[in-house]
Amino acid sequence: MANNKEAMALVVDIGAGMSEAAPGFDSPLQITSDVLQMIVQRKMFQQSKDELALILYGTDETNNDLADENNYQNINVAFSLSPANWHLFEEIQKIKPGNAPADLVDAIVVAADHLRRETEGKRGFVAKRVLLFTNAATPFNDHSLKIILESLRRQDIIVDAIGPTWGQQDDDNQHDENDRPDSPMHTSEHADNHEDTANNHPTTNGHHLNSPKKPLTQQQQTGIRIINDIVNTTEGSLFTFREALTILSVHQSKTVRPTPTKYIMQLADLKLHICTYIQVKDNKPGIFRLKKVYARQPTTEIKVDRGRYTKDEEDREIEKEELTDGFRYGTTFVPINKETLDDMKYHSEKCFSIIGFSDANMMRRSLYLGDTVYEVVAEPAYEEEGQVFAGIVQAMYDTNTVAIVRKCFSERSSPELGFLRPHIAHDHMCMYYVKLPFAEDLRGFDFDNLDVIKRNQPSDEQLKTIDKLITTMDLTHADRGEEAFQPEVVFNPYIQRMFQCIARRAVTAEEPLSLSNTIEEMNNTLIQSIVSKSKRTLDTVHEEFVLRETERRQKITTGDQLFGNDDHLTKKLRLEENENIEEPTTDSTSFEAQSAAKKKAAIRTIGTITPVEDFKTLIEQGSPSFTDVCKQMSTIILELINNSRGDALFEKALQCIQSLREICIQKLEPKLFNDFQIVIKRQAANIDGRKDFWTKIVDEKISLITSDECIESNVIPIEAKKFLEEETANEMLNNALGTNEEDGDDEDLFDLI
Repeated sequence: MANNKEAMALVVDIGAGMSEAAPGFDSPLQITSDVLQMIVQRKMFQQSKDELALILYGTDETNNDLADENNYQNINVAFSLSPANWHLFEEIQKIKPGNAPADLVDAIVVAADHLRRETEGKRGFVAKRVLLFTNAATPFNDHSLKIILESLRRQDIIVDAIGPTWGQQDDDNQHDENDRPDSPMHTSEHADNHEDTANNHPTTNGHHLNSPKKPLTQQQQTGIRIINDIVNTTEGSLFTFREALTILSVHQSKTVRPTPTKYIMQLADLKLHICTYIQVKDNKPGIFRLKKVYARQPTTEIKVDRGRYTKDEEDREIEKEELTDGFRYGTTFVPINKETLDDMKYHSEKCFSIIGFSDANMMRRSLYLGDTVYEVVAEPAYEEEGQVFAGIVQAMYDTNTVAIVRKCFSERSSPELGFLRPHIAHDHMCMYYVKLPFAEDLRGFDFDNLDVIKRNQPSDEQLKTIDKLITTMDLTHADRGEEAFQPEVVFNPYIQRMFQCIARRAVTAEEPLSLSNTIEEMNNTLIQSIVSKSKRTLDTVHEEFVLRETERRQKITTGDQLFGNDDHLTKKLRLEENENIEEPTTDSTSFEAQSAAKKKAAIRTIGTITPVEDFKTLIEQGSPSFTDVCKQMSTIILELINNSRGDALFEKALQCIQSLREICIQKLEPKLFNDFQIVIKRQAANIDGRKDFWTKIVDEKISLITSDECIESNVIPIEAKKFLEEETANEMLNNALGTNEEDGDDEDLFDLI
């Protein structure tokens, strides 16, 4: 049982004064209903153990334990004290204005008596509170007020009040009294209570606080004075509707008391008892657990029915007894039974062992793993070991050292590698544990050096623009001299959106969810000064860094395109496609044009007679893929070079290379040509008599495609020029032989080869 529960009675005035409102404005009762719903939602989403009761006064009926013929009339206990649930939520939605007169002091007495009756003999309640909703327009009797206040003080019951105004509506800055840590709606986060912001906060029902300011009546002034006395005597707080909506508009997750995990830290023969606490953890809301409270009747059982079916025409259901686990080994599935799986599992033991020390500078941020950081402290029950632990922390701190740790949570857990970093602040000494990767967890990626490419080099104007943008968007002193968007006051929009959607669905089950960004409206913390200052700089950024759209080639999506495997069926289908090609037969078309179109449609591969024309035709047809066409062209070029008698076919090969180069630039595929050019240069050194073709390439200056010609190329012009000027491998070998004859060094020749 939780030992920090709170019992809260929600006392609501539903008299005639609460339902009156000027045209175009929400009535105090409507706003009260929204605030009540938000309180109940907050308790449910936090999975709070606090218990709530709903008491209405001003009702036509009377239902309370203190009522008799003359006293405590028109007060109804609509919902007895119990944890927040959807039944209470529905009762709040059913609240309607009443016409009968009722005394607010009597309503507070009924609420206090109900709290006493329902908590008597029960353990775990650390506070009792009455939350009063009224505009103080209802007559009351205060003859026994002193006795009632003494009784409330004796029972430790705190009374808070929420209403449209408490006589200070013109003072928007006096919120210190309402930010009490013991208030029922207190949140550790600071709320922005600016009038314009608060008025834009949407409630569960989509309402916006919209109440007129009007002078208080004599009855309200007297009622406010009495309510102030009650609140001050019980050390409660006063809230306006604006303040309540501002605080409650932010949903909070369940608060969990930190629980230690105990280990025995082992360093050689030294053993120390330690405790680990979660310091930082990724917030993952348990949205799927909320389905357990969907059923309106707690006794309704929610069942999950799963079935497995064969993926074929029969669609036959498979019984659980027919299933077995298996592992894929190539194209074969190897069945594994449960006993074998248990034997395969790694068996360890709970441990927290220091296996060595390292320089703290070696622990790069890129090596940090996991989503949790643990604080490690000595177990308080072992004072002598605590002194040893403090000595280790101090020594590691002085030497800037971290400890490498092998940690295993339990016998059924896999071991993990981590490091301990010492932390000393004032009188608190501890170590922080962060998980490290094993060798199998590391992934190495090689990327091109962006600094080498000229177009990636920023200009001086671009650098100055970014520096100015950083200066104008500095959050250090953006919010009234303090840091803006501090982590402890900025809420997770995912969690806020999730809670809001669930709340809206509970209120309006049939209406579709609103697509408006109500989270931004709820947390209107955007600093307008930063927006105005940075707007001009952002416009300059758009001018300095121009974006342009580039065409990308289609990704290879079929196995035939990817691997080039042509089985018999595929070839047959292609032949059928070729036979079904429609030929132009219009009367206006000449015989020569028809023959050319027929010939063009029949081309499926590049020939050696008209390779350039065939290459361009296949590119226009788009089939086969661009990569396959380039491979065919490369093969034709190599055949022309190798089969040439002398330089007879060199001119045709040069034309093919130039055509391939132009098309690769157009299609933004420079790598295909550059790789092929390297192959030609390498072959010129390995095949006798082909060096003269490479000389022709150098004379024609057909070099690699540079970044100036194609945006996708990572070759700068200097590299391309150097590529043509460099000696071929054959020339390097001849030069090495000449040097070897002079020096007589055989080992150098073998090293070169």
